[in-house]
Amino acid sequence: MIRVMLCGAADTRRVQDEFVRTVADFGGVPWHFLNGTMNYINSASSDWEENSRATVQEADVCVFVIVEEIGHITWGTEVTAALLAGKPFLVLCQQSTYERYLVLNDEFRPPASLDLLEEGTRNLVSTLREIEQDRRLTAVPFSHGKFGETLRRELSRLFDIALGQMEERNRRKSIRPLLSDPARLSATDLTAAQAIAVDEWEDKQARKAALRALAARRSLEEDALYSLLASGEQGVQRMTVELLGELHPVRPPDPALLEHVVALANDSDDVGIARRLIPVLLAMDLSKGVEALAQLNVEDSGYTRRLALALERHEDAVAREGLQAAVAALLKRCLSQASEPDWKSRCRAYLDRLGFGPAAPATGA
Repeated sequence: MIRVMLCGAADTRRVQDEFVRTVADFGGVPWHFLNGTMNYINSASSDWEENSRATVQEADVCVFVIVEEIGHITWGTEVTAALLAGKPFLVLCQQSTYERYLVLNDEFRPPASLDLLEEGTRNLVSTLREIEQDRRLTAVPFSHGKFGETLRRELSRLFDIALGQMEERNRRKSIRPLLSDPARLSATDLTAAQAIAVDEWEDKQARKAALRALAARRSLEEDALYSLLASGEQGVQRMTVELLGELHPVRPPDPALLEHVVALANDSDDVGIARRLIPVLLAMDLSKGVEALAQLNVEDSGYTRRLALALERHEDAVAREGLQAAVAALLKRCLSQASEPDWKSRCRAYLDRLGFGPAAPATGA
């Protein structure tokens, strides 16, 4: 059964009965500190905040309520715990209290100080500012005697969202067997495949399979491509670079995209990005690829070797397209990188600091 936790100051007892009835109507179990339904351990080190944090972890849905007072533990501990745990939650505020906040918020716009207000009022304004302006959460007002009705409506919306996500999850699972045969994917399937590919929480292998299918069908939106190039999953980011020619089939390619991906390679600590990018850009469009690669940081000796060999493979096309001067400039850059890799120079400096550096050559008397 779904466990719904009511969080707030002691004055939430005014809505407690409506909360219990509404949650029970949903077939759920209502949790609230006023009726003792909190996780706790009595010991010499007992802590109310730890008890609240533990209860949030066990709850399925949290309902944060402001009647008139601000609960310190609720807004100092429980909201943060819910956000960190990814818990679905609602924020409800009594209409009269919310209207009071709007008046005070307008009257004491920053940089005006709230120090002139009494402590309870000051806490109300600062807390609702944090909710709406800092955390970008939505506080839903409820009028007197309508708490249960408002809660029922907002819980229904949560369930609607959850059902939609279940539907999306089921649709994704249904197309996974088809990803190995991209020709069978419908337009709807391709949309689902794109959703799988860009989802940072999705299984890595499923994302890669979706990427390969999208590349085979030349079907990926521009925003999704930029998202994949910025992926935090190294394998997905590398594959996106490898398949860039198929994921961006427009010819000639967009110069802004080529510039973006070269800048990404320059900023990345993953040397595999630049090494994969070199042959891809030249294959997409030799002229624009050479132009883009002129901005590549070639300090890494592995880059210079790969770039020189890749350019050599296109020697005939370079002559046909009259790109000799541009390619010669790139090759000269490759040859001019005579300095040793940074890690080696740092290693030698460390040896010197340890007193094991190479001995200075002896001088004649």
